[in-house]
Amino acid sequence: MSRCPGCQAEITEDLKVGHSRHTPYQADAATDQLFGSDSSRAWYGVPLLRSLESPTYDYPLELKVEKFHDAREVIILNCIDSLYGHSLLKLLNAAAHLQNDRDLGLVVMVQEFLRWMVPERVAEVWTVNIPLSGASRYYPELDRRIKQECERFGRIYLSPALSHPRDFDITLFTGIARHDFSKDRFRITFIWREDRPWWNPPAGYTLPLRILDWLGLMGPVLQWQNWKIQSLFSLLRPDFPGARYTVAGLGTRTGFPAWTDDQRVERYTGQAEREMCQVYADSRLVIGVHGSNMLLPSAHAGMTLDLMPEGRWGNFAQDVLYQQGERFVANDLLLEGRETQRPVRQQRQQQTYHVRQPPAPRGPARRWHDQEHEQRERGVAERGFLREQRGQEGGCRQQRPAQTGRAAPGQYGK
Repeated sequence: MSRCPGCQAEITEDLKVGHSRHTPYQADAATDQLFGSDSSRAWYGVPLLRSLESPTYDYPLELKVEKFHDAREVIILNCIDSLYGHSLLKLLNAAAHLQNDRDLGLVVMVQEFLRWMVPERVAEVWTVNIPLSGASRYYPELDRRIKQECERFGRIYLSPALSHPRDFDITLFTGIARHDFSKDRFRITFIWREDRPWWNPPAGYTLPLRILDWLGLMGPVLQWQNWKIQSLFSLLRPDFPGARYTVAGLGTRTGFPAWTDDQRVERYTGQAEREMCQVYADSRLVIGVHGSNMLLPSAHAGMTLDLMPEGRWGNFAQDVLYQQGERFVANDLLLEGRETQRPVRQQRQQQTYHVRQPPAPRGPARRWHDQEHEQRERGVAERGFLREQRGQEGGCRQQRPAQTGRAAPGQYGK
């Protein structure tokens, strides 16, 4: 957090980790101002602003700390996210830290659903009981607990938590080896998903599904998906008679014939996901609709067929964990977008959790404040003011021009 030395406005800025390395945002919760790129504003910037404006105080938050060995200097890898795929991808950064930063203890912070994947040899695991749906909120109690735990360390580095890391071995995280092409017996597996079925809606992707679900009409859509999977398997069976045709994933609505191995579950647990990874590893080929549901299957299976809806091409290849041991032209091209984790000391990513003296705002927020002060000094009173900002005794919370006041719902300051 930064404080403007003139008006005392507080600007909160993303730390440069995860997606903030590419699209950082700065927010002034008191004036509903958001500064940053337009590219990720709706799904990344706005939730930051809203979380600061409406902190969550009434949630029964729990932070479970597991200590495996002592360390005075540590790296904190924060994997908390509102999207499953983002959390999993951040966790994969642990492989590089365990390899390159052996003189530092690694502290991994995860939500409960990802605890089973945290690799051994980490110094500590901090597990929070925040669901995916609530991970975009700001929890002052979590902030207090993290500060409390950080007091134990002499120096803290923050992992950059690359959003698409490379150079990792999935076995380190799941305990399941990748597919063995030398085996004669193998599966051909379709990854079932009920909230994103196998279809190609013309207008967007999620809205038609939400409407159908609200109307109670998802049953026919899932039956249609079931029929398409059975039809696909029937076409493959003459050419691959020895394969075990499998359906795996989340949700058990609709049934499959006896010749199909139905491995679907109603809900995931750590043990259920580990067993599912073995199914993926037994699969010569996994097939599924684009989404985070394809991350672990693609990491374990021999080959992956990713079904791409029209509206998802902007996220092409983001749901596939490429296996670097195999050198193909396509693989090399797609790996260009993946980032390599360097030793954390070389990245100058050191960041202690406490900041005694907040620095002045930077970037777009600093330019905006400079303009405001210049206008104020010129006495530009004729522009009018929407409202008076909160005052602080001895401070100078100046009024804001009408055009920069609180935005209407769905609109945000530039």
